[in-house]
Amino acid sequence: MLRAGGSIAHSVAGAPGRGRVRALPLALAAVIAAAPEEAAATEVRAVARTLGEGYMVQVPGPEGQLLSRRRLVQYVNLGVYELMPPRAADERRRAWEDGQLRIVTSMRLRHDFGSYVRPGEDTSGRLVNSIDGRQIDVMFAYLEGENLGNRVDFKLGRQFEFSGLDWYAFDGAWTRVRIPAHLALEAFGGLQVDGTAVFGLPTFELDGTQGTAADRAFSPMFGAGVSLWGLKWIDARVAYRRTFTPAGINRKIVDDDGSLGLPSGVDQEVVSASFAGNFAGGRVSPYGALRMNLGTGRLDDVTAGLQLAFTPQHLLRALYIRTLPIFDLDSIFNVFALTPFEDARLVFEVRPMPRISLQARGQMRFFRSETTGALATSPLKSLQLGAGGGASAAYRGRRFSGRLDGYGLGGEGGTRAGGSLDTRTMVWWDRLALDARIYGVYYRDDLTGARRGYSVALQLGLNAQLWRGIHLAVLGEEMFTTFYSQAFRLFGALTADWSIRVRR
Repeated sequence: MLRAGGSIAHSVAGAPGRGRVRALPLALAAVIAAAPEEAAATEVRAVARTLGEGYMVQVPGPEGQLLSRRRLVQYVNLGVYELMPPRAADERRRAWEDGQLRIVTSMRLRHDFGSYVRPGEDTSGRLVNSIDGRQIDVMFAYLEGENLGNRVDFKLGRQFEFSGLDWYAFDGAWTRVRIPAHLALEAFGGLQVDGTAVFGLPTFELDGTQGTAADRAFSPMFGAGVSLWGLKWIDARVAYRRTFTPAGINRKIVDDDGSLGLPSGVDQEVVSASFAGNFAGGRVSPYGALRMNLGTGRLDDVTAGLQLAFTPQHLLRALYIRTLPIFDLDSIFNVFALTPFEDARLVFEVRPMPRISLQARGQMRFFRSETTGALATSPLKSLQLGAGGGASAAYRGRRFSGRLDGYGLGGEGGTRAGGSLDTRTMVWWDRLALDARIYGVYYRDDLTGARRGYSVALQLGLNAQLWRGIHLAVLGEEMFTTFYSQAFRLFGALTADWSIRVRR
């Protein structure tokens, strides 16, 4: 932990000047302000996870130059739970009905020690240089209150949320109030997490404006939602969210044309909905979600499914997916004609024995061509299909588990077929496991000759519990492909998970 702290200080001091420290997660201040001077039965949990990866990248071209990539990523998570003591003297933990407070944080440090980092006008080095070159990210950091007054939940700080098919991250506050009639009212507001900031997180940032002034703007976000709660047979939620860029707080940002200040505009405005049902004692489970983009007037994402459990041994699942790329409303990509991706799947699973499961699945892809514009040429076919399927068999025992899988997909878009065999063997009780996997794939693109070939890979690894709460995982892979005579990759993960419980 001390070494990790030193890395943080070094990374911040040496961070490039392109990003500026913006409004850091409010939870960092909340952690200090909200932590009680004295608390009973408070639990502190720290998780440090270090990931290392090494492999070689061949540069396209006649020289066939090899570049090494040696990545190191460390996650440091800290949580302080049960800040509020039990109400009754004989209670070991505070009851859920009485409400609770907790602090949850996560930070990521990363660096690449590969050969590409050397300075100079190296074309091959720029080829594999990561677009996002930051060294430190604050993933989330917030103070959370649960069931306060048997009615209110809240979060304060950097947080990420999922609403059906809508996902976003912001620095601010979120609250939910449960009212009678099994309804819950939600509201939230704050600043969209900026990927260009020193402690930013680019994962949830909208695409389409990278490298422009709009990408560096302060973008407030607010929204509201209504959901059902306390019902065992159904779960549903409808939400609205708006992200915008007001000119008043972006006066000091230089626009792309050299002028000072950015005009006001809306970055994203969506309505999302989701539901999940549980009927007939869990034998019938429908679910669905959608996201409507009000800025473009399009239905961006739709998913719907149904799960039928005929018996405890027989299960049938059906799924439909439709999705479109999503861009910032300031992006020029919104003016292009976008074709949605559509996919339908059907899976049947049977368990003839308690430790054995068999599965068969079918898949259908839909490619729709539309005529856009007065001078556009009508397509030969308005709808083209791709179809395929697969089968698998799995065994899960006390000391050994394995899974054999095969699949194939053809039609419009090309052909893909492959299979895999995965195994895990426990050789020393629950302290040491050996993993092995072999897989292969053949692919053929109808349009691009460079996307035709095969790859076969063999993976061997181990997962060891060095001490209680400390785990080491190592995985090596050797791959043979149409373009590489061999490609070796090594991956390692060291995890330390500690919890202490403090009493007054």
